[in-house]
Amino acid sequence: MKLIGIDPGITATGYSIIDENNCITGGTIRPKQKDTYKKIVEICQCVQSLVSEHDPDYVALEKVFHHKNVQSLIRSAELRGAIIMTILSCGKDIVEYTPAQIKLTTTGNGRASKTQVRYFIEKAIMTDHNRLSSHAIDAVAIAYTATRKMGRDPRHSLQR
Repeated sequence: MKLIGIDPGITATGYSIIDENNCITGGTIRPKQKDTYKKIVEICQCVQSLVSEHDPDYVALEKVFHHKNVQSLIRSAELRGAIIMTILSCGKDIVEYTPAQIKLTTTGNGRASKTQVRYFIEKAIMTDHNRLSSHAIDAVAIAYTATRKMGRDPRHSLQR
């Protein structure tokens, strides 16, 4: 099974890929455009390239949660909707998880901090010790959650 995890963000979208050999990689899409809608287009083009290049069985997304800023919530929802349309137009299935589900699966605590999630991902999941952005770490946590929920734990065959 191959899976792509995506952590949607209008200024930085994290992504990760878990392949059949449990090779885990990740990165960050940082749009160069200034206009919000052009950023969304740029991010979706990158997501489409990732999906086309890696041909995953599933794409895992974080569900929208509340923001303190309503405008930020609206922009996040617009981006998420565009990403969902992009993924579906590529013919891929989507699975979604709430931040609490992701934190619970990765750390055992649904209210864990971002630091605790990063610690788990870096110590227990990542085999190459390249430092990833917080967005990419979140995407790895999303993909990891999907693999666990689908009954495939990527840690079982990782080499240390």
